[in-house]
Amino acid sequence: MLRRKFFDSYQNCEEMTFIDLFAGTGAMAFEAISRGADKAVLCEINKQSYQVLVKNIQTVRKLVPNASIESQQIDAKKYLSYLISTKQLFGEDVHIFIDPPYELKSHYLACLKTIFDSDFPGHVWLESDRQKGIKIEEIEEAGYSVNKIFKQGTTFICRVVK
Repeated sequence: MLRRKFFDSYQNCEEMTFIDLFAGTGAMAFEAISRGADKAVLCEINKQSYQVLVKNIQTVRKLVPNASIESQQIDAKKYLSYLISTKQLFGEDVHIFIDPPYELKSHYLACLKTIFDSDFPGHVWLESDRQKGIKIEEIEEAGYSVNKIFKQGTTFICRVVK
């Protein structure tokens, strides 16, 4: 439901590049592809999750043959630093989605710092849980603003800006 609320706000994702850090099964990026995103980049370090992700990518490619999907089995924070330092995938139509395991609060803040210490011009989204993960107040205390929130139960997706 939360993913649907988020993407219903966009409807058409054409010209979007969707970077899914901590991708897990890849559901968010695949939804972006199904709604017309030009490209999806998925990053997942967990070996078991990555194996599932690769199978899911194969399935999506059969359903959407022209889909541009990349996957990386690497630490998301390191990959993000690489993308930022090389200015790869920079642009106003780039959306970075941050969704580490909820209890790894430091991962959220590390990613936000990397992004906002750069001149990244795109959109930054974060998924968390008010009980287990980073809270909106903690994001704001770290010096960032939240300007759009989608909620489902205790889970939320928010847009973060500097």
